[in-house]
Formats: sequence, C-alpha cells, structure tokens
Amino acid sequence: MKIHSTSLKGVGLLLLGLATAGVGRTLAADIDSLNLVSFAESSSTNTVGTAVASPFKEEPASTPVKAIAAEPAVAMDSPSYAAGDMSGYDSFSGAPGKIWFRGEYLHWWTSGAHLPPMVSTLTGAGVPETVFGDQTVYNGNHDGYRVAFGMWLDCQHRWGIETDYFDVSGKPCNYDNGFSDGWVNANAFPIVRVVYDPSPALSPYNLQGDYIGEPGQTVGRIHVETSNYFQSAGITLRRQLRASEWSTSNSEVNWTDPSARTFRLDAIGGYRFARLIDTVNEQDDSFVYNSGQPNYLYDYNYTNNYRTVNNFNGGELGLNAVYTFGRWSLDVVGKAAIGGNNEYVSLYNQQTTELSNYAGHGVPPAQSNPNPLQEFSRNRFSAIPELTVTAGYQVTDHLKCTVGYDLLYWSAVVRAADQIAVEPTTGYPYGTLLGNYNTLPAFSWNESHYFAEGLRLGAELRF
Repeated sequence: MKIHSTSLKGVGLLLLGLATAGVGRTLAADIDSLNLVSFAESSSTNTVGTAVASPFKEEPASTPVKAIAAEPAVAMDSPSYAAGDMSGYDSFSGAPGKIWFRGEYLHWWTSGAHLPPMVSTLTGAGVPETVFGDQTVYNGNHDGYRVAFGMWLDCQHRWGIETDYFDVSGKPCNYDNGFSDGWVNANAFPIVRVVYDPSPALSPYNLQGDYIGEPGQTVGRIHVETSNYFQSAGITLRRQLRASEWSTSNSEVNWTDPSARTFRLDAIGGYRFARLIDTVNEQDDSFVYNSGQPNYLYDYNYTNNYRTVNNFNGGELGLNAVYTFGRWSLDVVGKAAIGGNNEYVSLYNQQTTELSNYAGHGVPPAQSNPNPLQEFSRNRFSAIPELTVTAGYQVTDHLKCTVGYDLLYWSAVVRAADQIAVEPTTGYPYGTLLGNYNTLPAFSWNESHYFAEGLRLGAELRF
C-alpha cells in the first residue's frame, strides 16, 4: 500500500498538537500555583459585559492560599466609647468646635484707698470739719469688659492656646464747690484746704487752713477728682490631663442628649500682664478782694496732683476643670501669676501767684516751687492669684450663653490716695501754706494691695 506524503504530514501535526496540549496543562497548573487566578477574577469583574471563565481554572492550584480576615475598624462614635477614659481620641466638653471667641460684660467691686481730708470748713471755734475727703475712694462697683480668643492645636483637642484681655474703669469720685465767698444762706461757711505748714516757726508741723472762700476776704473755687483704671492681658497654653464622657443612652455622647456627661481637666501655663493706675487731682483758685489786705488783688492758684502706676509682668500657672451635663456646663479656673511689679509714683505740687487788676493788666505768674514734678520708681515681687467660675448654656452648636463670678487679688501695689499724708511722717503732705515747698519732708513709700470680685455676663462662639 502506498502511503502518501500528505497523510504523513497530517499524522505529524496531530502528534504535535497532543504534545502541545500536555505542556499547556502543565503551564496552567504552574500559573495557578502562583495565585494568578485572583488576577483573572478581578479582571473579569471590572470588565463591561459577560465575564468569560478562564481555562486555567479547570484544575485547582496545587497549594491553596489561606484567606486572612481583617479586623473591623471601631468608629470613635460607637457605643464602646460611651463611657470611660477619653484621653485617646477627639475629646471636648460640650458642643464641638476648634476655634472659640468669648465676649463678656464685667461688673466688679474693688478695694480702695483712704483719701485724707481734701476740702474742709471751719466751725465758729475754728475747728476744721471735712467737706470732701476722709473717705475710701476707688472702691465700689465698676463696669468693664473681657474678651478671649482660643483654638485647639491638634485634632485630639489635647493642646490648646488662648489669649484674653479685660479692662475695668473705676467710677470717678469728684467734688466741685463752685465759686464761694464763704457764705451759705447768710451763714458763714468758709471753704479751706487743711494743709501742713512746714515752716520752722511751727514745731514740727501744724495743720493750717488755706482759705479759698472766706467771708469778707476771698472768693474762690476748688475742684477734686479721683480715678482708677485696671487692665490685664495674657496668653496661656493648655494641656489636657484627663477627659471622660458617659451617657445612660445607647447612642453616642452628644450635648443635645440630656443624659450626656463630659469632664476634662487641663493644665494651663503662660504669661500675664496687669496694670493699675490711680490718680488724685486737686486744683483751687482764690482771689483776695478785701482792699484792706496787703495782698489785695492777688490771685492764688494751687495744683496738687498725685498719680501711681503699677505694671506687672510674670508667669502664670493653674488648672481648668470643665464639667458638662447636656446643654449645661460648669467651668472652674484656678491660677496664679507670679512676677515683678514696677511701682511708679508721680507728685506734682505747684503754687502760682498772679497780681491782677480790674483793667485786665497783670504781671507774669510767679511759681513758688522750682521743681514741681517729682517721680519715684522701684520694682517689687508680686503675685496675682485668680479664681473664676462660669456657668454656661449651649443654645446651638456654635453659641453658648455664660454667667460667671471672678475673684482676684494683687499683692504689693501703690495707690495714689495712700501717697498723700495723713500725718507728716506717713506720706507726702497735701499741699503747703504760702509755698514752703523747700522744707517739705522726704517722700516715703506707702504700699498696699488690690482686691476685686464681681460678676460676668457674656456669650461664646465656637466654629
């Protein structure tokens, strides 16, 4: 039988196909063992249309890969965070917000200083009686304001920074008798300044009456005013020490939930500046109209101004605890600033005498004190402890209404009224008689303290 070459070629091609198919199966197993099946599956799911099964899946992989189940993430607002220590995540007291601004109205009561008699009259026996002075000034209720701005520095609300400023202006205590000729309702009522006369003829100092309005002799006017001003500014860094929150409900803790409670305790530290300024200013003008007097037509002008300034700079440390229950919150801050206080005293005492006549002519004024201004300054160690308690009500996510109480003490300060002599050895004499300034005693420091307490009413915005 004759075999054609064409038949032999067909048989050879058949054998080659069978061998190729065997090698293909071996490659499929090897590829499947390399875990490329997952690649084929993912490609089929991401392709538009009907996925075609891979021929490589006809035989299982020689070594199957074990699947590892991933642990589910626990959300921070899940019920598992409804109680316990909150120091490890975004913790805050009350409604959320990274930045806050607070504005408050202040109504404070402050301590004062004793003002010696500034304006007096004389009884029929010549005994002085005080018309104005011999009283406490700078005290009582004062109005002011406080503003604060702060922000959290991290997402966990562990670190924060806040700056604040407050300003309290004292109510002035003034006196002005108008022009007086020494008569009131046809009764003698002379107006005098009771001063110390340092004349060597008087041993050692005597109280003398410098007449401003004297019946039949002089006509004049006296004006006295006092003022005080207190301000402070600071910047503090806060660090969370502890934070917890809990709720009786099964939902996440939220300020809108009446059963929600939160608590956090922060340490605060920073810098504090404070300034206290007091003044006592007196001016009087008396004119001699009795032609029988040797100083007829003389016009006497006295100016006695006393001013003190306290500038405090120091470091501040304290604790801040905040407790919230639903919409309500209670914020308590206890802190103390310790540093140095620069005490400054300014004394201005001057007498000017002018000769006048009815034609309007006169002579240049004669000044009796060649050095009317005296200034003194020194540095003293001082401390300013402060306690604040604030209650708040969260109206919305961004708005809270607040009412609070403040208690503040400042050691080692000088007050203007204290620098005026009550006795010749305890201060600088209030004025002089006939310009005897060159024989006045040396200035002596009189130091006291400052105390303030009061209410606050305001609002806080958070964003």
